[in-house]
Amino acid sequence: MLPRGFAAGAVGSEYLGADGGVHPNYRGAFELLEELGRGRLTERWRQGRRQAMLDSFTFLMDPRVYRTVPADWIPRIIPQGEWETISTGIGQRLRALNLFLLDLYNGRQTVVPDDVIYSCQYFYPEYQDFRPARDVFVHIYGSDLVHMEDGRYVILEDNLRIPSGIAYQLKAVEMAGQLLPEVESAYDIVPYDIRETYLDLFRSLCDVEDPVCVLLTDSKFGAAFFEHRYLSELLGIPLVEGSDLHVGHDGRIMARGLDGDAPVDLIYRRVEDLEIFVPGLTDAYLAGKVALVNGMGTSAADDKLVFKWVPDMIRHYLGEEPILDQAVSYDLQNAESRRYVLDNLDRLVVKTRQGYGGLGVYIMPDLGGEFRTSLARNIIEQPRMFIAQETLDFSRHVIFDEETGEFENRYIDLRVFAVQNGRGQVTVFPGGLTRVSRANSRITNNSSGGLCKPTWVVR
Repeated sequence: MLPRGFAAGAVGSEYLGADGGVHPNYRGAFELLEELGRGRLTERWRQGRRQAMLDSFTFLMDPRVYRTVPADWIPRIIPQGEWETISTGIGQRLRALNLFLLDLYNGRQTVVPDDVIYSCQYFYPEYQDFRPARDVFVHIYGSDLVHMEDGRYVILEDNLRIPSGIAYQLKAVEMAGQLLPEVESAYDIVPYDIRETYLDLFRSLCDVEDPVCVLLTDSKFGAAFFEHRYLSELLGIPLVEGSDLHVGHDGRIMARGLDGDAPVDLIYRRVEDLEIFVPGLTDAYLAGKVALVNGMGTSAADDKLVFKWVPDMIRHYLGEEPILDQAVSYDLQNAESRRYVLDNLDRLVVKTRQGYGGLGVYIMPDLGGEFRTSLARNIIEQPRMFIAQETLDFSRHVIFDEETGEFENRYIDLRVFAVQNGRGQVTVFPGGLTRVSRANSRITNNSSGGLCKPTWVVR
């Protein structure tokens, strides 16, 4: 059983070996899938869709429309040796980014040009001289990588503001085990449990042994409410909206409850604009009255242009060479770089600096020529709004379409999650969230219509 176009059209697919046949890592999985046959696979995919609906496994692109997460259950398999390189590189990157932010808000930052920082939408000068609890700004970090044909994993973006997706990673793996138990049992999958790591993180940031922690959501109508609810239940902490919190007379954050108000020690925030949700929360945070995960100000390092200088941060703060490569990027304020980008626009990727979820990403080789003129004009008029990157031809994977009974090859990326606690210990969770592009596209974000896929690290 081979996907449509497997022999000739699947070049660059991870499940292929150097000889064009199935990669050794996937032979067991493909043999079992072939034994099941397309009829039973179709039924299991439909069962997965029904289960996703019952479990509210959703990502709401439109709050008026109930939408389960599009998913494919054929697993992505990463050998443990490859994973160790990814894990070490992600940990290195997280430590450097945190040290950069600590310097940035305490007047010692010299790596990124000042005009880049001052033009960053999410740089907050009012946080100058602020040091967060245990000097940790970045507690939870997500990094987007793609796998190249030469075996390298290359970083595309950093996510430090409110990195989302860890619950989708967990749920995809859980459901794959339920839907394809034969395949799961054939592999020695590296296990992991995020619960204790997260709770240890929370405790490490607080001065009390048993801190009161809450997860702040933007409401049940938010796009990622499934994740907020899932993590609240997994971690055993209350899920609250802005109206559930207020600032008490002593400046502490209080949570409203049936038995009266209770002080909150830590907020795992899943919203950006704190003052809209809880007036006075920013002042309470800056006064050390409450800990935030992630800290305010992290978004300065989430900027797509600041990304260009992360390798320099690693060298400056850690005295090391970057373990993982990142996409070649161009600062469009630089006249020479801007000239190069305008001359080669048809083969580059252009991003708005504050875009997210696939928004503001223009993969020029995949767009019509009529878009080129207007984008070039915008770059000339407002070069500080954009960053350009070389287009990467990254790996693809197979998905099964239960509607047609056919197999297709789609582009995939990988969002890897890491946690840094108040003692400086970094944990990188095995596997990550594999995101799958729409047909005839390289954009994988679920908010842009992409799918997700279970990811296993195997011994």
